[in-house]
Amino acid sequence: MKIKQTFKNIYYSLISAGLLLPSLASAEVVAGGGIKNPIGVDSIQELIDAILQIVIAIGTPVAVLFLIYAGFKFVTAQGNPAKVGEAREYFMWTLVGIVILLGASLLSSVVSGTIDQLGSGI
Repeated sequence: MKIKQTFKNIYYSLISAGLLLPSLASAEVVAGGGIKNPIGVDSIQELIDAILQIVIAIGTPVAVLFLIYAGFKFVTAQGNPAKVGEAREYFMWTLVGIVILLGASLLSSVVSGTIDQLGSGI
């Protein structure tokens, strides 16, 4: 009998809490007047520039580390043709990555200038 009374008390407590808590949650809230822009960009070009800056900021130290690693591979090859070839391959692909990083920045600047010129002519 006592267990039945305890369950009844818990049940009524949960029902009361369910009815009272939403009224507390819907207290007077002053709206901020819109959604704030968390990224801080207003156009697609600014978004692309922001992403590109992040990629360059991460890619530059990585490229430097790979250059150092390729140099280390050259030094530790000790004239072994297979290891020298592997070191050259590391070096070549690191340079390709650096060219892609610089090319992306250049391409972004060219596209941005073209879009600006087309937009001003309309």
